[in-house]
Amino acid sequence: MVVTATAPATEAETETASSRTGAAAVTALLVLLVAVLAVLDITQGTAAVGPSEVLKALTGRADTGDASVVIASRLPRMTAGLLVGVALGTAGASLQAVSRNVLAAPDTLAVNAGSYLALGVITVTGTSLPLLASSAVAFLGGLGAAAVALSLSGVGTGTVRLVLAGSALMLGLSSVTEGLLLLFPEETNGLYRWNQGSISQNGFGGVVQMAPVVLMGVIGLLLVGRRVDALALGDEAARGLGVPVRGTRVTVVVLVALLSAAAVTLAGPIGYVGLCAPALVRPLAGGCGRSSGCGRVCRSRRSRAHAWCSVRTTRCVRWSSPTRPSPCPLASSPASSVRCS
Repeated sequence: MVVTATAPATEAETETASSRTGAAAVTALLVLLVAVLAVLDITQGTAAVGPSEVLKALTGRADTGDASVVIASRLPRMTAGLLVGVALGTAGASLQAVSRNVLAAPDTLAVNAGSYLALGVITVTGTSLPLLASSAVAFLGGLGAAAVALSLSGVGTGTVRLVLAGSALMLGLSSVTEGLLLLFPEETNGLYRWNQGSISQNGFGGVVQMAPVVLMGVIGLLLVGRRVDALALGDEAARGLGVPVRGTRVTVVVLVALLSAAAVTLAGPIGYVGLCAPALVRPLAGGCGRSSGCGRVCRSRRSRAHAWCSVRTTRCVRWSSPTRPSPCPLASSPASSVRCS
């Protein structure tokens, strides 16, 4: 006797519509909040340029000094903050979804530390690179650090070991970078100040060069968003749905390294943004703990449970035969706790 899982279409459609409505409401609220904070940021600074002077500068009626402060300093700073926030927030949400661990982030998995160390080594050697070349070096450093963290944790050994290995590697790489700062104080003087992390910019040059890199990383993560959602069911269930588990994880790590490299190159190693941003958005989205943050804000848990029940039923029927008296392997998988009715 084969047990199948079915659900009323009206209930599933209602939950899907409710999920989409909640996602739209959360997105609109966050966009409004970001817009208010961006406007407030433009009016803040050490120069005596208040809201009225900012308005005059934006409309072309301010004097040269005030216009220079707003156009060449404050607007690039605000744009860089938005760009870095998008890069780190998207990277953190993707890492947490693909590893199924809320502590995963570009800084806890040593991606930021690897990028910073790579730039530190280049600085010590006295090599002067343009911004895009520096971003490429940071990308290679972050990607290498992520690869080492993955190899230390072991493929398929659990997500807790991945975060522990990444955190230990982050401390080690940060220690090496600090050692370079102490051994080569003159060569790394500018690197030390940049290590504090700052979104202050001198014009739009850096933002314009890093924006396409961030856009590429975000679009890439959006394209693999459905595969990342399937990983929330567990590796075995995702494979049953036809998702290449290892390939998806590697793709996400590469794209996260790209986003982190762009953020580190533009603003320095800013920590905890990729860790906190998904945690702040998740409760607003309705409390779903395994949201990928790439394609959707929240996905129905019931829909994922029905998908798993369908996969388990189909695979177990194919497995069962007179020559295979052993139980179906999916019965002992991590997702087997889902109750199929």
